[in-house]
Amino acid sequence: MKDRLKRLFLPISLAVAVGISLVLSVSLLTNPARFSNNNHPKQKSALHNDINSRNFLEVYSPTQIIQTDRDGKQQMLTSPTTNLVGEILKNMDNYHFSKIKRISTGNQQKYLDKMNYHDSLMLNYNSSISSNIIGRILHYSGFNGKEDINRIVLPIDDNNRMYLLSDQNHTIYQVNVKSRSLAKIHRIIRHDVTKDHVEMRLRNGRPFLYFPGQVKMKDYGYLLQEQSQSLYLSRIIGNTTNATIKHHKNSTTYNSSDQGLTFSNDGNVIYNNYQTHHNVNNQEEALEAAYRNAIQLGVPLDNTKFDSYTNKDKAVNYRFFIEGFPLYGSEQLGSYSYRFINGNTERYKFSLRDFQIPVPTNRQTTILPSTRNLLRDLKNDGVDMSKVTDVKLGYQIIPDKQNNLLVTLQSTWFVKYHNKWVNYKTLSPHYQAGKENF
Repeated sequence: MKDRLKRLFLPISLAVAVGISLVLSVSLLTNPARFSNNNHPKQKSALHNDINSRNFLEVYSPTQIIQTDRDGKQQMLTSPTTNLVGEILKNMDNYHFSKIKRISTGNQQKYLDKMNYHDSLMLNYNSSISSNIIGRILHYSGFNGKEDINRIVLPIDDNNRMYLLSDQNHTIYQVNVKSRSLAKIHRIIRHDVTKDHVEMRLRNGRPFLYFPGQVKMKDYGYLLQEQSQSLYLSRIIGNTTNATIKHHKNSTTYNSSDQGLTFSNDGNVIYNNYQTHHNVNNQEEALEAAYRNAIQLGVPLDNTKFDSYTNKDKAVNYRFFIEGFPLYGSEQLGSYSYRFINGNTERYKFSLRDFQIPVPTNRQTTILPSTRNLLRDLKNDGVDMSKVTDVKLGYQIIPDKQNNLLVTLQSTWFVKYHNKWVNYKTLSPHYQAGKENF
């Protein structure tokens, strides 16, 4: 009897999840948030409500927490039940900041020492972010106009100071802090927290998160929700009778006089807006535009965080994160990007599909090699290590072959090779052959 119930568990779970998905989809279709021009004033005012203010903080908050104890041992903190970064930032709402000053720049050793500051928490971003955005998150305008920030070091001893770190020039800012609640911070990092041994090092002058031992990570399964093309057509193009429609082998494009919307057969969406009436001149303006337009488009932002920024075309990328680890795939699923092109076009890329309900997986965990073994094996297999600028743990999207609304998120190493993130197994015959020596 137990075996029979066990076999029925997954089909029943999926049936319930699909039912919930249908209810949510019908609700969205019957009451869509319009994106057309005549609704912009209402949407613009809605951006200032408390819910969207919290969303802005979550999207542009750090992605990772590293704790350094009194003896200098470092651990990455994750939790399956608590948004650790969110709780710490909420605790910092009551801090009073003053007297920010630059205390070092261009000194790699001092920078490394500060990343390894004893008895502290370090909040890491996936990519450098405007100090003005940091100022908005922490409610202190004194951060404005400083260099882009990669890390926030928060001592959790009696030191009434905090540090902002910029990787680009190894710049350290010191900030005086009052009204700190250290007891609450310690409670947050003790409750249902997983700790993995890590080390912050410098590699080719760049900060590098090093895992000295093999890593065991949980895998996830998800049921996806897919929104209809008509939903976005009504939000963006409006009356499609005035649009030209072009059918291609793998996509369909709708063009109006000032907008273009392309739906690929795999669920990817590209939207070009040619009617922009503003300029995007710097990172802060690009981050604001990316967030504002994601809200207006109705792109789901749950568990989505700022991932990277490129100044050349004011490109902003968001990515789905699980417990501080980014998600990568060959499609737009789990990501959203914004570009301001040639000073007159805004381009958005996203997916009709998003993650809805976790479901059981056949494979519960994945064991991955240590950083040292990973780099050694890549080198031994002839990978040009001068082209490897970073490695990080993350999740690969594995589609279900029988159901396109089911995916497995499998933990793996990603290597930044030729400035692109790729699964380490695609670079190394050693790993492709399944002969891992952890």
